[in-house]
Amino acid sequence: MNRPLLRTLLPVAAGLALLVGCSTQNALDRSAEFARLAEYDQAYRVLDEEYVRQSRDGTVDERLAEAHERMRRRYLLDRAQARLFLEREDEAERDLDELAAIAPDYPGLADLRRRVHLKQAQRLVLNSDELLAEKDYAGAMEGYREAQRIVPGLETAEKGVEAVGEELARLDVRAQQQFLQAVRKVPEFRWPEVAYHASIVIHNVPDRDGAEDLREQAQHENAERTFAMAKECQDRDQFGAAMVLYKRARQLDPELPGLAEAIAAMDKELAAVVLIEKAAILMRGQKFDEARKTLEQALADSVLSRPAISELMIQNRKLEGMQQYRAARDLEVMGKKQEALDAFQALATAWPDGLEDERARIDSLTIDIDGAKAEWDAAEAAEAAGDLEKALRHYRAADRYYADWRDGKARIARLEKAIAEQKAKAGGDGGDADAGR
Repeated sequence: MNRPLLRTLLPVAAGLALLVGCSTQNALDRSAEFARLAEYDQAYRVLDEEYVRQSRDGTVDERLAEAHERMRRRYLLDRAQARLFLEREDEAERDLDELAAIAPDYPGLADLRRRVHLKQAQRLVLNSDELLAEKDYAGAMEGYREAQRIVPGLETAEKGVEAVGEELARLDVRAQQQFLQAVRKVPEFRWPEVAYHASIVIHNVPDRDGAEDLREQAQHENAERTFAMAKECQDRDQFGAAMVLYKRARQLDPELPGLAEAIAAMDKELAAVVLIEKAAILMRGQKFDEARKTLEQALADSVLSRPAISELMIQNRKLEGMQQYRAARDLEVMGKKQEALDAFQALATAWPDGLEDERARIDSLTIDIDGAKAEWDAAEAAEAAGDLEKALRHYRAADRYYADWRDGKARIARLEKAIAEQKAKAGGDGGDADAGR
């Protein structure tokens, strides 16, 4: 490459590098702010958009590439955790697989995967319990075995496998033997089996003494056990699983105390979960007002999820405040100091305990605006007194405090012209006097 061309391209390359550096720093700063608020999806989106843009241009800033990869890992873990909370275990598993492919030892990955597997296995056990109740023994066994594969040694799955085996072993037993087995198992509190045996007795020997009472007792005890399992799921915020178990308990004993209220409560909690997910989407789209209204509706519906909803409401309000803060900063950067001051003052009113550094910025802007006003008043007074040079100094000082304020530029230009004309006229008058002498 010849030297003249090289000298031409070097400034261009330097300018491009500077532009990329500024763009990168802006993305890094915005991402760090979102990460500070634990909004990792937004933090990753900001970096990813800049990463894609720089990739299209052919050069990716090394700092951006490193931050992008680091935030991607945190984002995948955070999204998997959120999906697990919403009982979308399969989607959470895919996020964890993606994370494991790039960072197999990432902190928290193994623990979260165990939680996902446990939830998957528990869901399989619940489905298999339903199949077993419907006498779909093959389907129930398949589900229990799959749960054991996902979480080896899971007690509920092992009991399910035993229950299926026992049911299959009893299919060809006579009615009398069924009744005797049912009676023997009452002291062991194996109520699902008691109910099954008693039902066979009633079907085969309708007039058998005590079979109907025994079946009803077993059904009631089984319903109470199922109700207790549902309550455990409810206490773990697994509202979908709790609803399934409550409904199964209702099939066993519709008159069980507290059952109707529990099902109604789960209806509300599941509706609240949908609203929470909707609010999260609105928050990611920066539709904070809609998100707030959605969360308020969820709070009205829910009892058990109120702490989580309240936390989301605080997070939504803070994100909205940060959006207003950035808008005020943009006004400040553009030199619109009065508009920026008004925006920061509104923010300080909304956040009396402070959000960011708005109070410091209010003080700084107030000093600049007050300084500009003082210099402006002095300039107007000097101009009225005919001291144009003094007026010009004050107008220039006002412009340094607050560039583009009022018609300061126009006044400075007018006075500079007037002073120049005065000096020119004074110089001309002096020349004529010398000629006369």
